[in-house]
Amino acid sequence: MREEDEKELHKKIQKVEGRYEVKTDWGEMIVTLRAVPNYAGGKGCPDEILTLAVVLPVLGTHVELAAPILIEAEKAGHSAALADLEKFCDRSVSGEQRSYLNIPMIVVGGQDYRKPKPVERQLKARFNITQVPREIAL
Repeated sequence: MREEDEKELHKKIQKVEGRYEVKTDWGEMIVTLRAVPNYAGGKGCPDEILTLAVVLPVLGTHVELAAPILIEAEKAGHSAALADLEKFCDRSVSGEQRSYLNIPMIVVGGQDYRKPKPVERQLKARFNITQVPREIAL
């Protein structure tokens, strides 16, 4: 996709950026959306990443769940975008690309409250792909 189209896509995604507070009976959730341009002169796979972060109170602590929403501007459609998905996954595993995936884990036990250093592990993930016509998206 042309760099002008990728820039236009980024501007469109920026419109949903923000921090949103959701009050519930059990506490407040904070949802944050951030647009990350990733096209980088043809090297980005995917072209745009919309990060979704949710912070919520659970069992006396605040946990954060974060996930990337991958957005690929691909004239040929989803079949051509699968190659960029593969590159994103390979680069995430190698450390060349940030994955933006953060899965919380709460350990109930022990004598005190601790926040150990995060650990990284590989896992299998499912990608639910939706193709949207260019006329609708841009």
